[in-house]
Amino acid sequence: MDRKYFCARSYCFIGFIIIIGMMIGCTDDTAPSAIPTIDYGSIAVINYSEHVQPLLSRSCATSSCHDAATKAAGLDLGSWGALTRGSSFGEALVPFDTSRSLLVTLFDGTPLRKAHPAISGVPFSMEEVSFLKRWIREGARNDAGVVPYAASAHKLYVPNQADDNVAIIDIDNLVVRRYVNVGNMPTNDAPHFVVANSQYWYVSLIGTGQVWKFDALTDTLIGVVSIAGSPAILELTPDGSKLYVSQFTTGATNRVTVVNTASMTIATTIQVWTMPHGMRLNRTGTILYVANMMSDNISVIDVATDQVVSTVPLASDAIPFGPPKYMPMELAISPDDSIIAVTCSEQREVRFFSASSLALVDSFAVGDQPWHLQFTPDGEYCYVANRRGHTASVIHVPSRQVTTTYAVPTVFSSPHGCDISEDGRYVFISNENVFHGYVPRYSVEFVGNITVIDNTMAQIVKVLEVGKMPTGLSVAR
Repeated sequence: MDRKYFCARSYCFIGFIIIIGMMIGCTDDTAPSAIPTIDYGSIAVINYSEHVQPLLSRSCATSSCHDAATKAAGLDLGSWGALTRGSSFGEALVPFDTSRSLLVTLFDGTPLRKAHPAISGVPFSMEEVSFLKRWIREGARNDAGVVPYAASAHKLYVPNQADDNVAIIDIDNLVVRRYVNVGNMPTNDAPHFVVANSQYWYVSLIGTGQVWKFDALTDTLIGVVSIAGSPAILELTPDGSKLYVSQFTTGATNRVTVVNTASMTIATTIQVWTMPHGMRLNRTGTILYVANMMSDNISVIDVATDQVVSTVPLASDAIPFGPPKYMPMELAISPDDSIIAVTCSEQREVRFFSASSLALVDSFAVGDQPWHLQFTPDGEYCYVANRRGHTASVIHVPSRQVTTTYAVPTVFSSPHGCDISEDGRYVFISNENVFHGYVPRYSVEFVGNITVIDNTMAQIVKVLEVGKMPTGLSVAR
């Protein structure tokens, strides 16, 4: 046989074997069995970039899904920073809380209103889901050990009255950063209203007859005071030394309780009219105004002496001892302390009173059953949540007219609370959703939401789902 012919045939055969080997190698590399097996139970300390991000990059942070280019639903899972910014609909995870973290509840068998598109692809094994849950329970930390939103500078507190917890929202990122359980009764403790500053936050429990005090940095309970009746609205003096608590259950609780916040003890009580609910201090903290629901009037209290110095009827035909015609629900004070605004919940009306003369200066027709309201920090607008009307009204204060009505029944479902960020950009309205006008995106339960309106753009920019029946929300000041 020709030597050249033999060598040529040998080289061809060897080349063929090499090609086959390469093909087999490629096939093996892409098969599931070639994916390295990781014992997640043996990982003592979770390192985000080493253990968590590879899981997300393999299954979710991919093209046409949640990578930086596609960002389906506005969610980028390509990094810890992007993940914690959440999606167009809110947070992807809540640190320390796996039951409210979509990142895992979408894949762990939790009942859903609709399936996530990736579920059919089984992106995570149950072992991987359990590992992600462990990471979240331990704080969802990055490589430096930082917990998401731990340094939140601007916070919104939302009591979920039918869930016995308070949702804390990071205003800068518009995501829920924590849920804090409150109350200790086997039945509903009913957290109703929150007031907060940079050091502490306080929540009224109308089902328990208590007010709880929390450390604003750690969200840990540090004090409780019992108050007869149903403690409702709270107001904190600018120096934080006194907390005013309205009690509105029956005519027997026609008083405002003053709490010494340092000791969390009752300092005194102030007799007002029947069923006090809404309260608001002026900006200097010298005068407290109280809306008496069943007496159709406002009590004016001197903070220095804790004495009622005046009583303001809602109208000339208001009868303090008769059935209420106006039913004042809540108050707001203009930034320059010149206007007292009050919602007349049975008249579909907001009334403006002069703070200096206590005379009625204007009134505005708004939606059905106006409840909470708030002025923007520049005094330009006053926003009103209309509970029975399922709308929000905007009063332009300089022109003295209602200029906008937000009427989106799929979003506004029994609006209750209203507050505005300190920079005046965001307006927050809590929606109880007791009649199920709002349909949650994934939750099978009819949770409520916080509608976020950008005041500078005059449009709704986000709807954040929280717990059941969110009520008197409050921005920390």
